[in-house]
Amino acid sequence: MARVLIVDDTEILRRAMELVIRRMGHTPVSASSPRKALELALRDPPELALIDLLMPEMDGAELFRRLRAGLGERCPAVIFVSATPREDVARRVGAVGRPAGYVTKPFHVDDLTQLVADALAKRESGALALALATASV
Repeated sequence: MARVLIVDDTEILRRAMELVIRRMGHTPVSASSPRKALELALRDPPELALIDLLMPEMDGAELFRRLRAGLGERCPAVIFVSATPREDVARRVGAVGRPAGYVTKPFHVDDLTQLVADALAKRESGALALALATASV
């Protein structure tokens, strides 16, 4: 079971994503602002973050940058959830790093479920590979 940080300034979308994450057997942790999300993540890093790109006070790309700077290797995999076209997201986020995925609002539950499953599986396999490499040294 993974902890999944959900960051969106629209309550109904946060609730919908929480429901999807719970149904997958994971634990959602929600924040309505990037500042609150950063505080939660720095205190107890999640395995995955679903981040809205366009929010007041700080955009999702800046939150991603701060998560990477503050958590380093413990930074969660990030999936952006946005009505912004994928190319615009790539342009805004490109300098920060590569996200684990992107889903368009309004999202289809199956699309979000698959992206979350894929991102967590990739993260888990990467952690396992690192553990095995460290153990053999």
